[in-house]
Amino acid sequence: MPAPSAIRVGLDYRPALLLRSGIPRAVRELVRALALRRDIDTRLFGHCLASPRETFVPDGATLHRTRIPGRSLGLLAALGLDAARLCGNVDVFHWTDYVFPPVRRRPVVMTLHDCAFARSQDFHGPSTQDLLARTKRALLRAQRIVCPTQATADDAVALLGADEDRVRVVPFGVDHGALPGPRPPLGGEPYVLMLGTVEPRKNHLRALDAWRRLGSGRPQLVVVGRPGWECAEIARALDDAADEGVVWRRNASEGEVATWLAHATALFYPSLLEGFGFPPLEALRSGVPVCSGDDPALREVLGDVARFCDARDEASMAEALAATLGDGDDPALRAVRKAHAARYRWADAAAGYAEVYAEVAR
Repeated sequence: MPAPSAIRVGLDYRPALLLRSGIPRAVRELVRALALRRDIDTRLFGHCLASPRETFVPDGATLHRTRIPGRSLGLLAALGLDAARLCGNVDVFHWTDYVFPPVRRRPVVMTLHDCAFARSQDFHGPSTQDLLARTKRALLRAQRIVCPTQATADDAVALLGADEDRVRVVPFGVDHGALPGPRPPLGGEPYVLMLGTVEPRKNHLRALDAWRRLGSGRPQLVVVGRPGWECAEIARALDDAADEGVVWRRNASEGEVATWLAHATALFYPSLLEGFGFPPLEALRSGVPVCSGDDPALREVLGDVARFCDARDEASMAEALAATLGDGDDPALRAVRKAHAARYRWADAAAGYAEVYAEVAR
């Protein structure tokens, strides 16, 4: 139960209602941790026309939701019903995604997950310019811009022109998720796992080529992730590779994902750009070896407990993946991986955000 003096914070909870991984994961777990705090009165903005695919709302948080189209929010704000009013007349509103419901007279905190759209149009296709323009407008409006890594914070300043004095770094947690099932998938056969939305930034086409370079004795390749944007060519390649033993699971529950992670021989994550990187940290939490793209944010969060590759060079990727598979199942290495991931806690993320809310509420 929040204290009488608690700061009333409204968070855009729509991502957590509509999808499961990535940003929705971050929003859901941050809200879960904030709802446990007595200094924050957690109120959730869930107004949208779409029916929710996920219905979880933690105890201690209040969901405000009516079925109204997003395009009507501007008109409602002009009539005095902005996002801050629509989730209970809060003291601070938190933009959690790249869609920014209008807020008129209350301070705004904004999470900037990554700056991929400012790096290359290849990552988001035709929507890039619109995403870039509205994010820059949001940066001007927000009193604080919170990034999950210093690498993303540096990009916010260098690529988007964010005011450095308004930028804060608060890492996400990784102590979440369902327990894995006891029985390994694929009858216990070894496999390399790729986890994440199937889209250009995750680099599946080069990953396929790198995996093939391992030769005939290689483990199976398992891809778990829903189709994303600009992914038609990738989807065709994954489907065609089924004859080679590639498994693509488009939909998986949290329990299924936890099971695939826990029993993987290695996680292959040759992403071209990340703002944080949940899958590799989730793999380390299970003690699983990680082969990652050599990206500044991934270097920051994974430290020296993962192997890195040049994610634009298939030969480098294959060499690093082979070395990762050669690490084996050493108990000491598993313990080091788990200890590293244990540093990232949602309670700490909630504490960091609570400090930011207090700054702007003052």
